[in-house]
Amino acid sequence: MTTSIRPVSYTHLTHVVNFTYLYQLPNFYGEGTFKGRFTDGWAISGLTVIQSGQPYSVIDYTGAVGSIFYGVNDGIINPVVPLAPGCTPKSALTGKNGVFEPALDANCFTLPLLAEGATVDGQVGAIPTNDPYETNFISQKERNIFRQPWQKRADISIIKTTRVNDRVAVRYSFDIFNVFNTPSFDIPIDNVDQNINFLGTPAVGQPATLANGGQNCDTTFTALYVCPSLSGLGITNKTIGSSRQIQMSLSVVF
Repeated sequence: MTTSIRPVSYTHLTHVVNFTYLYQLPNFYGEGTFKGRFTDGWAISGLTVIQSGQPYSVIDYTGAVGSIFYGVNDGIINPVVPLAPGCTPKSALTGKNGVFEPALDANCFTLPLLAEGATVDGQVGAIPTNDPYETNFISQKERNIFRQPWQKRADISIIKTTRVNDRVAVRYSFDIFNVFNTPSFDIPIDNVDQNINFLGTPAVGQPATLANGGQNCDTTFTALYVCPSLSGLGITNKTIGSSRQIQMSLSVVF
């Protein structure tokens, strides 16, 4: 059994649901009467948005991915960090939102290291037999395989329109944005600094990397490549949109 993974755009939102409504309360008295100026002309309107989160990848700008021949200028191409063997997009997620605990399991990401003496682009022995530092790019199938949490927002307005005469009316609006103060979280930290010092050439005898994640993670920076967990991978430190806001406005319509 195989699982097919298709890359999607960074702006692809699978589901977007918008609810808009306007309810005009019935008038109890005539518009020209004294009582009607207070009891008539009320309305309630609002907007509710529920949509899928933005897709994202785990990327590395430091040259740890796609560093063939010691290249450290990969930032412009957004090199994607591959999943470790045995991990799937689902198992790489911890089920947390990233605020207090990481949303991604750093143990599920690795480096596409090329074997010493490996063949690259049909060139036999393109990687020297004593060179353990080179890494390859990965297939686009692992791009944007994660999504941030669903985004939810509800706005409401209470409106009162009072007609002064046939040509002039006064409009009062009481607006509440993000009524329930619901946070919408941005994507978690998805950038790992595995070549933490942006070294283009490792020192002779310097180890390439220690095993990613867990107790074998290189916390001393003695290896050229360090593991993803050191960069705060999966931590959410930003929200999208604002918290609850309340405003009132008064306008003359003529």
